[in-house]
Amino acid sequence: MKIAFVFAHPDDESLSSGGTIAKYIGTGHEVSTVCFSSSSDRKKEYSEATKVLGVQKPIIYEYTDVANYEKEITKEFISFLLEFQPEVVVTHLEDDYHIDHRISHKIVREGIEWAAHETQHENSHLVSKLYVAETTILIPNPHILVDISGFYDVKELAIKCYKSQLYKGGENFYIKFHKHRTLMRGAQATTKHAEAFSQIPLKKNSPFYKSKHSEL
Repeated sequence: MKIAFVFAHPDDESLSSGGTIAKYIGTGHEVSTVCFSSSSDRKKEYSEATKVLGVQKPIIYEYTDVANYEKEITKEFISFLLEFQPEVVVTHLEDDYHIDHRISHKIVREGIEWAAHETQHENSHLVSKLYVAETTILIPNPHILVDISGFYDVKELAIKCYKSQLYKGGENFYIKFHKHRTLMRGAQATTKHAEAFSQIPLKKNSPFYKSKHSEL
């Protein structure tokens, strides 16, 4: 299975889904990470963190932020979808507190829509499932809890690659917050550590799609 983890900033992938990324790579799935914005320092940290997680070809765009480059990022993301053709995409919550996260959610939804239009692309592709993940905003009632007990240490090592960000929120805030969040999700999942996701329904009845029916 091909899975794409798509987020606004370097570190979002590790904070929200680092254990899941490492787990799915470790179990033989083809995983790509896409980051919509960067700076020279954080680009280097992203490279180090995704290497820790096991990502073979991490993708990072050169935009300084997401909010001011929505159209440009959307075009690049559509091209990514057409080339990689993932079955599953994971991204930010729609109502995240951060404007770049909210716009990234919108870009992902629009990109999935346009990549599937067979009248626009010879290699059109319709993503099968879209999930949202937690960064520092919690999902009230997650649909899925992924057991990352065997991969939590890898997740924490990846987070520690982001030395430019670790001072935020107070000493070791990111490490403590995400460790205790995965422990809490682990308790819900009757395991030690887990990460939470919710599925977002995708519209699959467009006249531009190759197939207009689906199964439950």
